[in-house]
Amino acid sequence: MRTLTRSLGTVALAMGMVLFFTPNAFADGEGECADGLCGTPDESGGGGCGGGSVLIANTDLGDTYQYADDYDEDGFEDDFDNCPFAFNRDQLDSDGDQLGDACDVCQNVYNPEQSDVDGDLLGDACDDDADGDGLENALDNCSLVPNDGQTDTDGDGLGNACDLDDDGDGQSDLTDDCPLLAVALADVADPTLCDEDTDRDGQPDARDNCPGVLNGDQLDADMDGLGDACDADRDGDGIPNTLDNCASAANDAQLDLDRDSLGDACDPHFCYVVDLARPETCLDPTAPFDVSAGADIFGVQTGETVRLRLFANRQNEAIRYRWKVEERPDSSSSVPSHAVGAVTLSTPYEYHYLKDQVATFTADQPGTYRIAVQAELAFADTTTKSTAQSYVTIVAEGGAISADDAVSGGCSTTHGGTTGAGALMLLVGLVGLARRR
Repeated sequence: MRTLTRSLGTVALAMGMVLFFTPNAFADGEGECADGLCGTPDESGGGGCGGGSVLIANTDLGDTYQYADDYDEDGFEDDFDNCPFAFNRDQLDSDGDQLGDACDVCQNVYNPEQSDVDGDLLGDACDDDADGDGLENALDNCSLVPNDGQTDTDGDGLGNACDLDDDGDGQSDLTDDCPLLAVALADVADPTLCDEDTDRDGQPDARDNCPGVLNGDQLDADMDGLGDACDADRDGDGIPNTLDNCASAANDAQLDLDRDSLGDACDPHFCYVVDLARPETCLDPTAPFDVSAGADIFGVQTGETVRLRLFANRQNEAIRYRWKVEERPDSSSSVPSHAVGAVTLSTPYEYHYLKDQVATFTADQPGTYRIAVQAELAFADTTTKSTAQSYVTIVAEGGAISADDAVSGGCSTTHGGTTGAGALMLLVGLVGLARRR
């Protein structure tokens, strides 16, 4: 038994090397990545069938998509996408500030810093009331700090809310015993005049980091002198609280590797979200083996080929899979193409078929299809569960097509030769057999 297992291990390594180095095993040696830019996949070819755009209806997003990160799935790799978190295939940038209109807080005003003090999604550069206190900037004596009272003790045109010397005596409010009177404390008949507390939080206005907002704790996470209670960017990372996926932890990169809308800097638990509309159905790498067939697909036309997507809570593991139709319109006879196979490559948790073994589906009748994927780890890991199942719903529209047209549009359902996934299936089967003996 040990000899057989050792021999099969050698075979596995050899076949893995063959699959890895054989031209076109995973993608062409030339093409989309030849110039170093893989972020705009070709819109024809790829893993789809029929030669049309492959960026529609979850069909294969081009060869190089297999090795690129495209969070918003608009066809542009994140590093080259002017709105990496907002779908914008047109990449329109009206003001030329290198930020696409789809995510620019001022679409027609050049503002690469994207400052938005009041967090209303309208940038300061184009917001008539930048601090959101109800007063237009031209009339506001503190246009970037909310102060609807417009108190200006020294009458210098700069409101107390943003004036470091409210009484204009040349001494900073932070060290001035009477910050609102240009006199010494010993010369004041009523000392309470020196300790005005507008918001009644126990902190004199001159020493209150939010003089108009109740905040006795005076918390100031980013130490910028503006209290968290009135700071539109509490962590000081340049991202307004309303847009920041970690409002209390500086993370200007806004990394969110598990796609749960909570930034990595403050996310206590990693669980990869496959369907952004259902974040609760995520894949936890520390949990027993599990898979996902991705988000449901709506608005597909009959005769249109869609790529069946496979996600798992394991990275780069050998996984056997089988796709089958569980529910379909009464008159339908459509079945998945390349329904049985194996995969080993993932980025990060979506698995990628070999180029000539992409699992697809073509609806031949309008209606609702429920397609299941059954998956099994080729080599059991530390958990006790090695099989999993998931479903995807596809809703097709349009007129019925013939069975022949459906097969033609969706590629052949046969698997000729022992190439690509076929060779890997053979390898996995042999090793699995050895382990059972």
